[in-house]
Amino acid sequence: MTKVSFLRHMLTGSACALILAGAAAAQTRNFDVPSGELKNALDAYARQAGVQLVYKTEDVRGVRTRGVQDAVDAETALRRLLEGTGLTVQRDSSGALAIVRQAVQKTAWTDDQTSTVEEVVVTGSRLKNVFDAATPVVSMEREALLEGGYMDLAEALTDIPGVEEGSSLANNQSATQANGLSTISLRNLGENRTLTLIDGHRTVSNAGNRNAVSLSSIPEFFIDRVEVTTGGGSAVYGSDAIAGVVNIITERNLNGLRARIVGGTTHDGGGDSIEYSVGAGGRFLDDRLYVMAGATYDRQFKLKATDRDRALQSILYVPASNTVTTPDRSTYISGGRFISGRWFYDDSGLRPNMVTAVDGYEDRPDGTLITPRDNLNGAAKFDYAVSDNLKVWGQLLYSNVVTDSTRAPTTFSNTTTFGVNDEFTIGRMSRTLNPFAPAEIKAAASSSGIDFRRRVTEVGPNLIHNERETIRSWVGIEGSLPKDWDWKLTYGYGKFSGEQIRGNTLNLQRVKWALDSERVNGVVQCRDAAARADGCVPLNLFGVGSITPEMANYIRANTYYRPTNRQDTIEGYVSGSLFELPAGPIEAAFGFESRRDHTQTRTDPLIQSGVASSSFLPEYEGTIKANEVFAEASVPLLADLPFAHRLTFNGAVRVADYNLDAVGTTVSYRAGLQWSPISDLRIRTEYARAQRAPDTSELFSPRRDDADNVVDVCSGVTANTAGIVAQNCRADSRIAAAIAAASDGTFRQLTTQIKAPNAGNPDLFEETADTWTLGLVYRPSRAPGLELSVDYYDIKITDVISSLSNSALLLGCYSDANGADNVFCDTITRDENGQLVRILNQEQNLNETRARGVDLAASYRFDLEHLNVPGKFRASMNYSRRLELSTEYDSIDKVELVDSVGEVGTAKNEARYGLSWYDDVWSLRWSSRFIGEVVDSLERKQQAVAAGWSDPLFLNVDAYWRHDLSVSFKPDRSNPQLKVFGTVKNIFNNYGPFLPDGTDSGNAYNYSSAYGITGRAFTLGVQVEF
Repeated sequence: MTKVSFLRHMLTGSACALILAGAAAAQTRNFDVPSGELKNALDAYARQAGVQLVYKTEDVRGVRTRGVQDAVDAETALRRLLEGTGLTVQRDSSGALAIVRQAVQKTAWTDDQTSTVEEVVVTGSRLKNVFDAATPVVSMEREALLEGGYMDLAEALTDIPGVEEGSSLANNQSATQANGLSTISLRNLGENRTLTLIDGHRTVSNAGNRNAVSLSSIPEFFIDRVEVTTGGGSAVYGSDAIAGVVNIITERNLNGLRARIVGGTTHDGGGDSIEYSVGAGGRFLDDRLYVMAGATYDRQFKLKATDRDRALQSILYVPASNTVTTPDRSTYISGGRFISGRWFYDDSGLRPNMVTAVDGYEDRPDGTLITPRDNLNGAAKFDYAVSDNLKVWGQLLYSNVVTDSTRAPTTFSNTTTFGVNDEFTIGRMSRTLNPFAPAEIKAAASSSGIDFRRRVTEVGPNLIHNERETIRSWVGIEGSLPKDWDWKLTYGYGKFSGEQIRGNTLNLQRVKWALDSERVNGVVQCRDAAARADGCVPLNLFGVGSITPEMANYIRANTYYRPTNRQDTIEGYVSGSLFELPAGPIEAAFGFESRRDHTQTRTDPLIQSGVASSSFLPEYEGTIKANEVFAEASVPLLADLPFAHRLTFNGAVRVADYNLDAVGTTVSYRAGLQWSPISDLRIRTEYARAQRAPDTSELFSPRRDDADNVVDVCSGVTANTAGIVAQNCRADSRIAAAIAAASDGTFRQLTTQIKAPNAGNPDLFEETADTWTLGLVYRPSRAPGLELSVDYYDIKITDVISSLSNSALLLGCYSDANGADNVFCDTITRDENGQLVRILNQEQNLNETRARGVDLAASYRFDLEHLNVPGKFRASMNYSRRLELSTEYDSIDKVELVDSVGEVGTAKNEARYGLSWYDDVWSLRWSSRFIGEVVDSLERKQQAVAAGWSDPLFLNVDAYWRHDLSVSFKPDRSNPQLKVFGTVKNIFNNYGPFLPDGTDSGNAYNYSSAYGITGRAFTLGVQVEF
């Protein structure tokens, strides 16, 4: 599925970067190129003939050859390979051999002296004739996307080493602003440090609160291949390319109609999917005009918590005491809990002494494991050859993504706060005036009033509707200059418009008014005159179903949040050969880019005023402008010498000027060497400096709410728990009172989902990454089909733009020997009962983040014809060893270093293995993914060692294996345009480790999305081309 073949895919999978090559000597050779796929045959021929060929991937895809197995000269062998294929060979004045379509040899866009191969920018470079990249480039082609049974493009790319899951339908169900996004993160450095391009061009973000491109917004039929380049790429592409670049290269040569339908389901039920896709393209006006258009619609159905038995297991892990609470239920119940649980209502009426484990509310059945999504994508493109030296082109992509999810009904209590600058508390109900309270509760209440907790089931479940509309477009003009120079000018426009509707939330100001009621002359009314003028309906919390439809309508709030992003770019460059050196020409590119990013958010008046129970999302807008110039060069130093088959230097520099005072002017650069002592071996190294300027949200956003699962470090603390953390927890009078009041003398966190608002910082400046890579690629000529590569990477990001994790803020506060009174504690809010309700995360420039590791790849193409086994085989292995993924930040009295290697999501060892077999009709692939042993949290591991626990619960996670099978079949050998394909993913139904609520990497449904949550899944599809 994933092809890690760096040289081959820079030559072919990267859409034919032009490569200087000399013709082979006209001497007889013993060629052994078997019949089959032309693409594979051309690669074998090039190795055996000792030449380099240039061709377009789409020209040879699906084309078959009779092969050549004879002692002939190189030209005769190549001619035989191309017989009956509709392709021919041309040689330009430099001697380069190009495989081209016969039908387009002499169009208005070409002439007799010019190669007919269209020059396409290779990911990581704008140069025309690049030998190979100094940094690893991994390509995933359309066939792999088609036949892999993936939910979307982001899921497919996570099968590539170094590509990790960002935001997905399986991990953003509770996210306020990321719900429905589908992103990736290179090297686990964050989705905002991965630059996503479409045909080498920047594209607008799909998120209102950060710079993130949702890959589900790009139609799969439009994709020819995806190239992933790791390492700093800011010198070539500008800001954000800290960890690398993902370049989505679109289809360029669809001639006719292509239609596809794919359905999916899961073995254990739920989470079904369906996709319809159609595209058409053709050449007109004597092949001067090419037009293509199409659309994709896919629906991902909901996977409910009730669809998985594991998700309904009600367990809460308490790290401080290494104990488990089960069942883990909520004290917020539908009938109401009063006087700290001394009285409560259930279906039978008023009852004394609530026992949470028995009488509490179980909210897991209300949960969603995979958010349902409707996704409509469309795309169109054209290019027109005005003359031999001038072409105009345009491209348009449209996306509309809708997600709808539900959560348990809203809860509130007398300690619930609302407001923005001045926060108000709902407060206790009057024990003397409240007209609904029964005598038993009034008698038990103190003079301060009736405390309560209530889940407003009568209002209905929480509804979250997200719609994301994205338009991306580019128009350009390009042409040729004398002496083999080319130029290109492009304007890009992109706009993202989102709308989030939060249904069945609460107007907390109205709740406060409605609870403050009295009986006057036998009529129940709200006490506040302004409230009565507002139409206040007194609210009865006492009993299941006690809230009438009129009451529910009065307190219900349906709010909106509407973010928009707009991006305008103008870029242009020229590229060509400066002059000739003994080893070849110096290739160079010079250009500019001007970019404007504008973000604006509009929110419901209830949200702006802070009275809505849904997350507070502020209104703001901001603009970032950047003007950049860049240059790039490839210098051949040596060629065709002993121990210097080829030695090439690559360099690039970019200067960017921002309209941000804290950023100003930045300089990015890179320098690399590629050395082939012999033709079989290539050694590559590169040093790069890259920058990432803060985005509009990081700079301009006021505090905005979000929700996180957070484990309180004080949960599980008793009067006798030792350690500075426990001591500081008990120093909080609210926590001390809760310990004294608890029946078992233990402070317990009631819910792990709290508000975790984040905020921008206008004083942020750019982060800087220094990246060094060193690797080699080996293809032994004596073992055709064998490819090996190994690469070391070291990425050091200084002044990294980030916010500290919730756990780091909690530990920073409560592990201070001077007491819990420091800057970390200022970010933490607790209610009057000591319960954690909010942690504020503000963006800042931290000290440093560092990522180091080694990638190893191997593949071998072979056959077993000598054993009379038909078909061809390919075996592959991609292994990643993480050495470091750490962050440094200033603590109270020292610099803290937090390294996450070895935790869930950042395993030290990961690998992908594959074995494929294929012939003219069938294609089969078995693939396996391995994740090494990890721990839930290194902090927990340290705590366990300090406490002397030999085997803490849910800490150690065993190695994980997942196995997939994909099959494709062409029913009619004479009609290869019809294909049936299917997959079985996670064949052995391995759900991964059991990680309950309270663990760092788990959740209330006992899963971690790092291992998948669907279990065994199936897809079946049909594709046809006319």
